[in-house]
Order: sequence, then C-alpha cells, then structure tokens
Amino acid sequence: MPTAYSVMLAVHAKKTESVDLKSPLLSYIKTTYSDGEAQEANDDLSTIQQLRTEVSLASANATQPGMRDNLGKYFRCLTAIENRFPISKEKGHAAIAFTWFDAFRPSKKSTQHNIHFEKAAVLFNMAAVTSQQGLACDRTTAEGLQQACKLFQEAAGCFLLLREGEAAKTDTPRPTDLTPECVTVMEKLMLAQAQECIYHKALADKKTPSTVARLAKQVQLMYDDTERAFNAPALAAYFDKSWAAHAGLKASLYDVETLCQVARSLHAEDKIAAEVAVLREAFARLQATKKLAKAQGADMVESVNRVQESLTTSLTRAEKDNNTIYLQRVPPFAEAGASGVQGALLVKAAPPASLDASNPDGLNLFSHLIPDSSAKALSRYTDMVDGVMREARDALANATDTARIRLKEWELPESLEALDPRTAPNNGSIAALPPALLSELSEIESIGGVGHLKGILAEIGQVRKGVDGDLSSASAALETDAQEDGEARALHGEQWRIPPPASAAKPYWDRISQFRTSMAKAAESDGGVLRRLDENEAGFAGLNVAQAALKMPRLQAPMVAVGPEDPAAVVASLRRGLATLEALSSERAGMEEALRDVKTKDNILPKLMGTAPQTVDALFAAEIKKYDAIRADIAKNGAAQAEALAGVERDNKVFRAVFDVPGWRAACEEAAKGLRAEVRSFKELLDHCSEGLRFYLGMAEVVSRTKQETDDFLFTRRVQREEMKAEIERRARKDEDEVLARRMQMAGLGGNAPPPTPAGPAYPQPPPGAQRAQQAPP
Repeated sequence: MPTAYSVMLAVHAKKTESVDLKSPLLSYIKTTYSDGEAQEANDDLSTIQQLRTEVSLASANATQPGMRDNLGKYFRCLTAIENRFPISKEKGHAAIAFTWFDAFRPSKKSTQHNIHFEKAAVLFNMAAVTSQQGLACDRTTAEGLQQACKLFQEAAGCFLLLREGEAAKTDTPRPTDLTPECVTVMEKLMLAQAQECIYHKALADKKTPSTVARLAKQVQLMYDDTERAFNAPALAAYFDKSWAAHAGLKASLYDVETLCQVARSLHAEDKIAAEVAVLREAFARLQATKKLAKAQGADMVESVNRVQESLTTSLTRAEKDNNTIYLQRVPPFAEAGASGVQGALLVKAAPPASLDASNPDGLNLFSHLIPDSSAKALSRYTDMVDGVMREARDALANATDTARIRLKEWELPESLEALDPRTAPNNGSIAALPPALLSELSEIESIGGVGHLKGILAEIGQVRKGVDGDLSSASAALETDAQEDGEARALHGEQWRIPPPASAAKPYWDRISQFRTSMAKAAESDGGVLRRLDENEAGFAGLNVAQAALKMPRLQAPMVAVGPEDPAAVVASLRRGLATLEALSSERAGMEEALRDVKTKDNILPKLMGTAPQTVDALFAAEIKKYDAIRADIAKNGAAQAEALAGVERDNKVFRAVFDVPGWRAACEEAAKGLRAEVRSFKELLDHCSEGLRFYLGMAEVVSRTKQETDDFLFTRRVQREEMKAEIERRARKDEDEVLARRMQMAGLGGNAPPPTPAGPAYPQPPPGAQRAQQAPP
C-alpha cells in the first residue's frame, strides 16, 4: 500500500509525429557541397533517421532497456547536425518541420523548423524516461535507493540543461512544458525526490538522529520550494492541482519528521523536557499534515494516522519519564533548541554522461564536413565567452547583495512605510511591529487563529462523546450480565456454581470507574479551557498582523521642527534615493536578461567554418566585442548605485534624527507588550488544547481496548451460563429417571429399565411431601 513517504512522481514523455530527416539534409548536402559528399553522408543520415524512429517511442517504452542510450545518441546526432546544417524555412536551408505534443496537455501540439526545438524535446524526454526509471527502482533496499537517487539527479540534470540551453533557443511562443518556469519546477521536484532517497538511505543505515534531522529538514525546504513553484502565476492554471498538493503534503510531513528526529536526539542527551516540548510541537503541526492528506486519498490519511500513533506513543513515554523521573520544567518550543536545524543538501543536478557531445560512443558523424581545427577553435571561443559571462554575473550579483544588506542595516524602506499617510488613521503599518512579534502573529494567523482553537475543541468533543459511549456500553453490558446471573442464581440455588459477577467483573468495573474519574477531571479541565477561551476570545481575534499593526504608534513628523531640516524635504529626498536604487535594481535584471540573450544568439560556427585559420584570432576579437556594451553598462550601474547608497545613507541619518526613529522604535516595543501577553495566552491555550486532544485520543484507545476485553469477558460468561444450565437440566433428568425406576420396582413391575426420557424439556421434581405420599403403601 502506498504511503505518504513512499509515493513519488515521474514525468510523462512527450509524443511526436514522424519526421523525414534524411531527404531534406541529403538535398542540402548535394546543393551546398557535392554529390560525393552526399553519398558519403548517406549512411550517417540513415543512422540518424533510425534513431529518430526509435526515440519517438519513448512515451510508450520509457522503461525499456536501451531507451536512455538511444535518446543520448540521438541528442548527440542532433548536435552534429546543428553545427553543420542550417534548418529553417529560409531559402537555401534544410526545411524540416518538427512536431511535438505537450507532455502535460497531450491534446496540444507545436511545430517548429528549428533544430533546438527537436533537441529541447529530446532533452525533456530524456528527463522523463530517467524519472520513470528512478520511480521503478525498488526503494525498499539500499541499492534501490542509491540507484533511484542517481536517476532523479540525472533527470534534474536534463531539466537543467534544457532550461539553460535548448529551451531558450526555441521559437516563441514556445510550448508551456518547455518554458523556463515549467522546466525549473520539474528540476526542483526531481532534486527533492533525490534528497528524499538520501534521507531514507540514512534511516536504513541508522545514522544519528541529528544527521537524519538535517536531511529531513532539507527535504522539507526543497518540497516547500517546489510547491511555491507549482503555484506560481505562470503555472498555477497549467498543472493539475495534485502536483502542488503532493509537494505540500511532502513538505508538511518532513517538517514533522524533522522535529521527531530532533526529539530523538534530545532523548539521547537526556534532555527529556526539551524532547516533550518538541514532540508537542510536532503533534500540533501534524494536524495540518492530516488536513493535507485528506485531499490525497484514504491511503495517505491512513499513512499519516500511523505517524500520529507513533508520535503519540513517543510523546506519552517522554511525558511519563519527565513526570516520574526527571521532573524538569517543559520549556516553550522556541527554547527547546529545535528551531535552528539547518538542512544538509547532498544532491545536485547531474546530466547523464550520454548527453556529453565529447563522448561519441562510436558515433563519428559527418566528420568529413567540419575540420577538427574549427571545432577546437570554437571551444576556445566558448571559454572566452564563459569567462566574460562569469565576470559580468558576479558584478551584478555583488551589486544586488550590497544594496540589500545596506538597506537592511538602515531599516529601509520599513521606516518610510511606517510614515506613509496612507497607513493612518484606519490602517496600521506592519513596519511598526517588532520582527519577533510579527513572526509570531504571522504564525498564529497561518494556522487560523481562534478558529484553530475551536476546531481542536470540537474534535475533543467528538472524541469525548465516543469515549463516553464506549464506557456506557460496557457498563450496561456488565449490568445485564449481573442481572441474568442473579436470576439464574435465585432459580437454581446452590446448584449455580458460576463465580458471582461481583468478584468476576470487579477488574472491569474498577477500570471503568477509573476511566470515569479521569474523564470527570478532564471535563473540569475542558471547562477551564472553555472559560479561558470565552474570556480571551475577543483578544485572540485581534492576533493578526493587520489588527496588531493598528495598535502600534505611528511614526510622525515633529510638531515643531527643532533643526534647520524641513521634515517633508528630508522624506522626499530619502524617497528619491530609494526610488533610484529600485530603478538601478530593475536595470540590472534587464542587463542579466540581455546578457543571456546575447549569449543565446552568439553562434559563430558559420563564420568560423568560413574563416581562414590564420584569421581566427581576429574573428574572436571582433565577436567578443558584442559583450562590451553590456559590460560597460554593468560598470556604470555599479558606480551609480555606490553614489546613490552614499546619498541614502546621509539622508537616512538626518531622517532618523528628525523623526526620532529610535524613540519610535522604543514606543513600539512598549506598545507590543500587551500583544505579546495575548500571544503567550494564546499559545498556552493552544498547548492545553493540544494536550487535551492527545489525552482524549489516548483515552479513546484504552477505553476501546477495555470495551473489547469486557465484551470478550461477557461472552465467556454467557457460554458458562449456558453450559451450567445444561448441566443442571441433565442432573434433573437423571434424578427423575431414578425416582421412576424405584416406583416401578415398588409396584411389582420388575426391574426393567424405565422407558426413555422424552427429548423435550424435563418436568421439575415434585415437592418432597408429594414423593413420600406416592411411596406409602395403599
């Protein structure tokens, strides 16, 4: 049966229509070169045509041995074609139309006269086939986990190559499954599944809980990232909702698993109180996981329920140990040392070696059409371009990081947002909320606030009703048994030798009494929780970011200016500086896109093949200059940002002094005290509710077990009563037979045996006086 841990996803391969590669390419070679060159290339073209036919079956034969090798060979063949033969609708080019269907919307198809479209589709299918083979591995064994992890990383590598290379070179509009957004989310999904295999391998190898916790944390982070990518605007309406739901369930499940592993680590260190705090938090978060599992089907719900059972057992044990042995104060979760777990990334995208054009694998196509010197020269130029790209990207990244760090140090633009008149009087400024309080309020708001508490209490009520019903049912059954035993005992007297229910059923009555006492105490506790909720519900309703911001003091201009600076002018100058920085940031994003576009279009192979060897260096020097304009713009942008940052720093110092920002921050901290108290009360009540739910779930289990044991006991008692009744009736019939035999002897009828007793019920014995009267002589 599939579980929330075992279910993984694979990608379906794209389907295609048949294409005649050989005839157009052969015609081009004859026209451009000669009939002799065409004759020499005939066998190579036949090989490529056959490979194309084989790889077109990838959607139906994904797990067939050799399919990945064929895809790799065909991809390298396409690379050989790309570097030698132009394919397009233009006159004098080879006119080949490639048609492929969308992998996720098979009814949609696209056709392009572009070799890169064909290469992109082959890369996509290589990734799809690799993911399906990874899914087919036996992940219950160490070897199967290793193989699946390797295949998922290779699938991610294919998507990486597709995103960074061929997809950008296809004609627009390109199919959705070949867009950067779609390819990126598939790459993220494959890497998350590879990391998940690493986690399961670590569990199988019995690695330390702290190590396993870091691996689980990384899995959670990667599935979180994947879910966000699925829900991005560009893909939200494209993929079926089950893709994002799957990633969300995985992320939530491994969030809980991280805490469970941290708890095991704390247990090993005898930090039992901290273990209890972490397990309680894990239990609370697991409730959200259960909601996500319901959307995935009954198997997922059952799987998560098993996780909850294991978690409940661990928590009960830890609480018992702490209450009876360690006697430590259970700290809040934030102080338990579990929130700082860092993920351990152990996977990366690794394209299969079969895609590497430097690995010919017996293929040496069209070697007579391109000289080796041209290939080597092209590689040298590529290295030059890579160096320029690396330098430019580093400069752009450094500029962005510098601006972000400096603005964070200066509390910008948050300080200006707090001053914005649009935030008053009916709106509050989030910037006024202390960061820690903002985080806590966001967390409370994310779980549903007071509605979440009511939901837990409603679930408690349902579970309690079930427990009360089981206790009442068991009590009624025991009372019925006692009544039936009393009636039989009164009828048969000393012949009724079954143990009385007062002693036989005492253990069950004792347990029921104990359970009722516990339930009564729990009811008192429930009442206290409900009273606290009623008392604080109005305050709890305000524990959200928007309403909390309303309670914060507003940053305002001084009533009377005490310095030469005009407050309005200071604010305007600071806003202009921030706007300049924003414009420079947007400009850098455009530069990076322009840089990629230049590299994408930078194909000097046709020029290189027509250039004499002695002039290759001059060609490279001329071609590399196409990057000079962007490099100059990047340098100019960096200088402009440095100047803008200096101006913002000066204006911010004046702004903080004129508007007394430190004093405002202190006032915000003072105003936040009441909210922090409400937050503490909410968390305490949430802990009580979660503890109550755990209690009732545990009570439901033991009461259900006791009811079953009681039913078994009463069944045995019924069998014993039936057997005793049968024994008493047998003895009565025997006594009647003996009395009848004596009467017959006394009447002189001989010693013959009496007639057989009727099969029906025996008559009761006559009273003793009646027997004596019958035996007296006439």
